[in-house]
Amino acid sequence: MDFAQLVLLSVVAGYGDPVDGYPSDEERALVLWTNAARVAPDEFKQDYRTGGCTMGDFSADEKTAKAPLYLDLALTEVARVHSRDMRDNGCFQHDSCDGTDTWTRVGRYYTDANGGLGENIAYGTTDPRYAVMSMWMCSHEGHRANIMSGSFNEMGGGMASDFLTQDFAAGELKEGEPPVRVAAEYGDAVYADWGDDAAPARLQLNVDGQLTNLESFVGDPDNGVYYQSLDVEECTPWVVEWETRGGESGRFPATGALLAGNCAEEYDGSVAWGGTGGDDDDVGGPGKGGGNGVIALPEVMCGTGAGLVGPAGLIAALLLAARRRARVATP
Repeated sequence: MDFAQLVLLSVVAGYGDPVDGYPSDEERALVLWTNAARVAPDEFKQDYRTGGCTMGDFSADEKTAKAPLYLDLALTEVARVHSRDMRDNGCFQHDSCDGTDTWTRVGRYYTDANGGLGENIAYGTTDPRYAVMSMWMCSHEGHRANIMSGSFNEMGGGMASDFLTQDFAAGELKEGEPPVRVAAEYGDAVYADWGDDAAPARLQLNVDGQLTNLESFVGDPDNGVYYQSLDVEECTPWVVEWETRGGESGRFPATGALLAGNCAEEYDGSVAWGGTGGDDDDVGGPGKGGGNGVIALPEVMCGTGAGLVGPAGLIAALLLAARRRARVATP
C-alpha cells in the first residue's frame, strides 16, 4: 500500500493520530521540546542563558538525561482546556478560574494515573521551545523538576494564544510504547524523539511518498532527538517511519498523517484526507478520549510559586503533586 492509500484509508486512530484537533502542531512541538530537554539537558546552554540561568542552577538529577515522555491525548485536552480558561477568563493559576481544584479538573479528562501528576503553566510567548528552554527550565520554582522528573512517563501540552500548560502523569500506557514518542514540525524542519534500547535501525521522514533519513540533533542515538529539513509551500502530508534493531516497525502518527505547508484553505478534515475532524494541519481518526472520573490524590505534596523569568512579562507558575507507587521512566 503506497503513502497516498495509507492516508486516504486511515479510519482508525493509533498512537500519535490527532483527534478532534488535539494536539495541534504547536502542542506537539511543546511535547517535543520538553523531551529534548529530558534527553539532553546539557545541550541547551544558550537557551538557558537567554532565560537567565545556567546548568549550575540545576540539581544533579536535573542534569541527568531521562527517557522522552509519551504523548497522551487526554492530558493534551485538559492542558488546552486550562490554557483557554486562563486566557478567556482572566486568571493565571493552577485551579480553574471558577475555583475548581486542579486535580479535580485533570481527573475529569485523565483517569489513568497510578503514580503521580504534575502541571506547569506559563504565559507571554507562543514559541514552544522558548517556553520550555528559557522559561520553565530556568525557573527556580520547580518547573524544571517537573520536566526532568523520572517519575513521569507521559504528558500533554495545551496552548491558547500565549497561554501554555504542561500536564504530566505517571500512568498506564494504553496505546503501547513506540520508540518515537512524538514528532513535530518546528521552523523549517521536522523533529522526532527516540527512546529505545538501541539506536533506530531506520528513522525516516516520508513527505508525500519521498523518504529521507532523519539525522541526530541532540542526545544519544538510543535516547535523543532527530531532525530533517522540511520546506514545502503547498499542503503536503508527512509521517515519520521507524524500525527498531529488534525488527519492530511503525509510523508517527500511527495511521494518519500530518500536514505541512499552506493548508488553511485546502484541507477539510472531514473530506479531503479521509480524517474525522481536527484543525487545519491535522489528519487522523477517532481515538482515545477523556473520562469523567475524579482522581483522589492522598499524600499530596505540592509547591507553588510565581515569578518573573527571562524578559519582562514572561511569567510561569508550578504545582506539583506526587503519590506513592510512582513509576520511574528512565533511559
